[in-house]
Amino acid sequence: MTETAVLRRYTDHLARHLVGPDSRRAAILDEVMDGLECATEGNLDTCPDPEAAARRAVQEWGPPGEVARAYNDATLRISANRLSMRAVCVLPLLAATWACALLGGPAGPWAYRHPPLLLTGLSVVAFGCVLSLAGAVSGLRKGSGFAAAGERRDATVTTGTLAALIGLLCVLGALVVLLLNRGLSHPESLDWPMVSVPATITVVSGAYFAFSLKRFVSVVRGARAFPTAPQSASR
Repeated sequence: MTETAVLRRYTDHLARHLVGPDSRRAAILDEVMDGLECATEGNLDTCPDPEAAARRAVQEWGPPGEVARAYNDATLRISANRLSMRAVCVLPLLAATWACALLGGPAGPWAYRHPPLLLTGLSVVAFGCVLSLAGAVSGLRKGSGFAAAGERRDATVTTGTLAALIGLLCVLGALVVLLLNRGLSHPESLDWPMVSVPATITVVSGAYFAFSLKRFVSVVRGARAFPTAPQSASR
């Protein structure tokens, strides 16, 4: 069992450097352990001592910090692309559900002169939509294809995703404020059963993306502990 102890020490050291959700980190450690065990078995052909074969396998994989750096870069990209795509998808859903709820209900109470809060809220919604879509598209474009091979690509992907999440949270926050303002001042102008659907989507999306933003920032900070990704690490 000495070779298992050698491999376990390596993966334990690697685990201290990994960032991301527990499920992602566990999958990485399982993958690394499988690779090390295969490498150890291959080394037994030329090295009959199991412990020496395991040590050679560890050396072939490289320092745990460099291996973690490569995996952290991949984790950052996967998280950024997933969040950017979800931000892009939730905006049309919000627009469709709110449009159906408001257009299908009573007429708005401000037929001729809109209050400043409504104009400000609509401006924030418009700005947030543009920021979210632009950031998400930029992150997705820079995080895949040939553009992903450029220098500072991780910084571009990170910035785009952060912009997408911040813009989306601006939209969600403004929608909640506008709903509360209209509901408190003119409750008769809303069809509450219809409005409850987009309102629920808005609140749930706000909680989800706020948590996602916090978790993504922690991934970014952890990944930036290794500022320069190794050129040849592809595991």
